[in-house]
Amino acid sequence: MSVPASLRIALVVTDLAPGGTPLRIARLARGLRRLGQRVAVIGMGARGPVADSLRDQGIPVFTADARNPRDFCAVLRLCAIVRAFRPQIVHATLTHANLAARAAGVLCGVPVVTATATIEVERRWHAWAERLTRQLDRAHLVNSAAVAAHTARAFGRSPRRVLNLGPAPSGEAAARVGDPVERARLRREARASLDISDHEFVVLWTGRFDPVKRVELAIRAVESLSDRPSRLLLAGDGASRPDVERELRLSSAAARTQLLGWQPDLAPLYAAADALLLTSRTEGMPNAVLEAMAAGLPIVATDIPPIREVCRDGLEGLLVPDERSGGFAAALRRLCDEPDLRRRLGNSGAARAAAWLDPLHAARMALAAYRAALAPPAEVI
Repeated sequence: MSVPASLRIALVVTDLAPGGTPLRIARLARGLRRLGQRVAVIGMGARGPVADSLRDQGIPVFTADARNPRDFCAVLRLCAIVRAFRPQIVHATLTHANLAARAAGVLCGVPVVTATATIEVERRWHAWAERLTRQLDRAHLVNSAAVAAHTARAFGRSPRRVLNLGPAPSGEAAARVGDPVERARLRREARASLDISDHEFVVLWTGRFDPVKRVELAIRAVESLSDRPSRLLLAGDGASRPDVERELRLSSAAARTQLLGWQPDLAPLYAAADALLLTSRTEGMPNAVLEAMAAGLPIVATDIPPIREVCRDGLEGLLVPDERSGGFAAALRRLCDEPDLRRRLGNSGAARAAAWLDPLHAARMALAAYRAALAPPAEVI
């Protein structure tokens, strides 16, 4: 039986709060729709801002309203949604969604592909759960070679059934910031609105406030710039916000740090900033790094395998090999003092990221994976 040209696809994700993975799934949904596919997005948790944005764009969104990770009734609610939407394939991302989708796939008789978006180092049970249920899906999608190696090693998956979709940044912000005239306008307006002077060195950190992101290292690194006109912009939010606020109260950088919350449009901040700082202990393929590179910002980041795949030390950014704030501080001081280095790294990053900015690349790759998963058994990846 041949695979039809147009598929009904259900994208399942753990939550629809602002963050790298939900935003990437939203972009994937839009891309698949542009390719002529019928798409619905299902969040296992409560409705969030990403859901509202998708609905405004005409993409159906459902929620299973899981109260906690052990809310098994959410799987039954997911089954009801799947039966109502009648997808030909379900694509789940992140462990909670993967487990629920595999169960729903069995109960509803729908093929499932799953996905991992990061290298999990804190929740060890994720690896065991993935390993125990891996036979219930048809393929596993990842976003970097490092994550592919991790899933093969930690989940016991056959490399033959793991597909690396590669980097998939949003090109929207980069397109605006890439134009010199627009970038200059955005920079003036953003700095004026944030009360930042022209001569200040601005460090941008963006993401979800979570222990693995180690926002405290960003704050401590900027403390070392106290003898230079400098500013730290924290664009994000999350469960660890009280810890971040506590760290700031004790920090000498508090007066030079602005908590901006989630920002629906990062283009003005990319234009206002002089460097992007990423302090994560682990990542998969961070959207912030990809988008900042595309926008021409030099990167200072933890030296971990997924980052090395896209940002080379000394070429597009400065990678910090240790987990102490001292390395981040030294890299920031160097960028602050060497504007020519900032320009060189930023220009190199923009050139490297240009190849990833096709908004439909990830959607085409995912669609190819779905078709392979729906092919006769002998052809299943």
